[in-house]
Amino acid sequence: MLENSERYPLQHILVEDIFSSNKLIVVLLLLILASAMGTIWMTHQTRGLISENGQLVLQHQALENEYRNLQLQEATESDNTRVESIAISTLKMQRVQSEQEVVIFE
Repeated sequence: MLENSERYPLQHILVEDIFSSNKLIVVLLLLILASAMGTIWMTHQTRGLISENGQLVLQHQALENEYRNLQLQEATESDNTRVESIAISTLKMQRVQSEQEVVIFE
């Protein structure tokens, strides 16, 4: 057959044929490739955002639980009977008798 490919460069002929007579097909092919790449990129971005959203939801739930626990702790520690018992036992405080009260007027 033909041993010398320089005389009949098939690749060169094919490329020339495609670009000379089928410009519309080449443009459409490039647009399809661009659309496919855009779809792949958008899917990747969407999956990343969905993953981040899941992590943020878990973090939000953990913060809500911590907030509820802190509210419960505050309610428990600010209870009057608890404060009074700590004042009497730890600080050795006493209730003021009405005879010991001093009222100052300005």
